[in-house]
Order: sequence, then C-alpha cells, then structure tokens
Amino acid sequence: FSYRKFFEDLKNPVHLQSFEDFLNLMGIECKLVLQELPDGQAELYFSQNKLVPFYSTASSGTLALTSLYQKIVSNPSLIYIDDFAAFYHYEMAEKLISFFKTKYPKCQFIMTSHNTNLMTNKIMRPDCLFILSSKGTLTALCDETERELREGHNLEKMYISGEFEKYE
Repeated sequence: FSYRKFFEDLKNPVHLQSFEDFLNLMGIECKLVLQELPDGQAELYFSQNKLVPFYSTASSGTLALTSLYQKIVSNPSLIYIDDFAAFYHYEMAEKLISFFKTKYPKCQFIMTSHNTNLMTNKIMRPDCLFILSSKGTLTALCDETERELREGHNLEKMYISGEFEKYE
C-alpha cells in the first residue's frame, strides 16, 4: 500500500475529515491537520495547542487503525483480516465491526479473532460466527451445539463453559 497515495487522498478536505471521523468514532478524540512541507511532501499532524507529528506519536493501536483504514477506504467487496482484534480493546473491536457493517453493508467480511468477548448476539448472528478446530475444520457456531441458539443466549459464556467442545 502506498502512503504517498494516502497522503494525496488526505489533501482533499473531505477525505481528511472522513479519516478524522473514523478515528473519533473509534474513541480516539483528535483533530487532524495535513500540511505540505517545503520539499512538497505532506505530513499528518494531531492538532492540539500545537501541531504534533501523527506517525511518531500515535499509539500502536492508532497506527493499526490507520493501516486498516488505508486498506478499506477504497470501497472493497471483500475484506479479510486475520486476528483483527489483536491491537484493540474489545470495545474498539466491537466498534470496528459495527463500523464495517454500517459503512460497507454490501461487503463480505472475514475476520479471525481469539477474543471471545466478540461472541455475542448483539454484534453478530451465531450462524455468522465460526469456530476453527485444531483439526482445521470450520463450523458455524449454531451448528456446534444441540441447542437452538436464541438471541438471549450468552454465547461467550456457553463457549467458555465447553458447550461447543465436541466440535473442536
């Protein structure tokens, strides 16, 4: 991915505002400024009482969000992210899923995670959650139990208590 293209896109105030809105939605309260340097290159800053260089001061989570944003901004039809919640607090991971579902309703998402907090009906239907077994088989959560899963079930608690063990 080209940072040069990302900075070129950010020169458009609409794109810069969209990126800033994305970060704010994820809980990173900030105001962004893009300035052109004397050599013609562009530099991104957090705007506080003074300009603070974005890339040298942003947290690893913010940089991970930035990298993710750069990849999804092109309106993709399929997004695959392995261990997508590795750099994010579980609440931010939930916000990301909600953002994806809202912003890209026609896009197919495949995201892997070790975060069992994301096993909840409020984020995703059980037939859209899958467990990858140690043998390499992939099974929908709703097919891994004799129970009929309902909206009121605590899927994470069921998983932790071993409800789906025979399929792992």
